Amino acid sequence: MWISIKNQGDADFLMQTFRGFHDSCIKELAIQNREFVDEHLAMHFDNKTFVKVLFQSQFKENSVLEMLFEDVVDFNWVQDEKSSDVTASLIFEAVCLWENDTLYWAENMEWQIDSSNKNDYRWIAAKLCHWRILEAALGSDTILFQPADL
Repeated sequence: MWISIKNQGDADFLMQTFRGFHDSCIKELAIQNREFVDEHLAMHFDNKTFVKVLFQSQFKENSVLEMLFEDVVDFNWVQDEKSSDVTASLIFEAVCLWENDTLYWAENMEWQIDSSNKNDYRWIAAKLCHWRILEAALGSDTILFQPADL
């Protein structure tokens, strides 16, 4: 069952349920927009972006969370492949803010909307967001999409 986030109270409930994202990681991420070319080669535009994120946690209860961000306003992905610190992708405590009818999720509790260094972190802003806890979704198996067979 999907649970919608419509205000800060809903965001706080998510944070409580998933323990502030403590000791979790982003396992998968899928992005889809509504632009496409039809069979007559005509381009169609909807200007809406959807992002699905699958989080896994080291806690036994509520260990896997799926979030669906709809009508994405902004999205920032930072990946430091050069870092020798393999724990750099570990989330210690995230931020989930509802402001101006937009949900902001960021991987670090020190992240702020107006901060000059906000793009040093992975974060997303969307007009709609839904989430659900998944059972039996720990491990390395792909859940959101199948990888390309290269």
